Amino acid sequence: MAPESLTMSGWQMRPGERAALEGVLATTSPGIAIELGTYRGGSLRRIAAHHHVVHTFDLTQQVEEAEFENVVFHIGDSHELLPEVLAELHAAGRTVSFALVDGDHSPDGAKRDLVDLLEAPAVSRAAIVLHDTGNAAVCRGLLEIDFAQYSKISGVYMDFVPPLAAEGRLSETWAGLGLITIDDSRSGAGATPEVEIRRRRDMDLAELLIEGRRRARRAAGLALRRAGMHPAQRRPR
Repeated sequence: MAPESLTMSGWQMRPGERAALEGVLATTSPGIAIELGTYRGGSLRRIAAHHHVVHTFDLTQQVEEAEFENVVFHIGDSHELLPEVLAELHAAGRTVSFALVDGDHSPDGAKRDLVDLLEAPAVSRAAIVLHDTGNAAVCRGLLEIDFAQYSKISGVYMDFVPPLAAEGRLSETWAGLGLITIDDSRSGAGATPEVEIRRRRDMDLAELLIEGRRRARRAAGLALRRAGMHPAQRRPR
């Protein structure tokens, strides 16, 4: 029988990403976990199976709380709620052992969610998994972070599970897992991302190509409308 993590529905991750996430969860301490981006609860079910308590954040709620006995749901803006929860955990002497960042997919939003985790004293020895690192906007925001300033960062692997080779060129990519390992017992500069500059440039180029195609389609549609030749303007004879 196939593992539940590979067969369950309502989970916006590929099989390889699911297996990798399951592996990371199996190696982290079963304490407190954070999830940014609940959606339909696919990854939440697996995180909750490995941890005593999970704090999950999203703008709306699409799952039943009754299904999760050890999950605290936070509905609203994670940029406001997450720092408050992390501060409360630290004040209570509790630490986070795992976090999944899969919420705000804008460059600034993805960057801010991760920075909030990195700057929190409650995140001292942990694994942080990043979803959709193959997306140009998400990756650009994450790579704007100066990882070296956080001495507790022991590893940054933006291509922990890379997106499919055919993606990220002429279409938007919503895939890829990154991994950041945290250990506050180390000193010195934090680890820097293991990511090729060429790949980052390719992703920026892909984003430009996507926007160029959108603008070309809009311009073509406008020209057809002005000429009375747009398909929406045609009437049956």
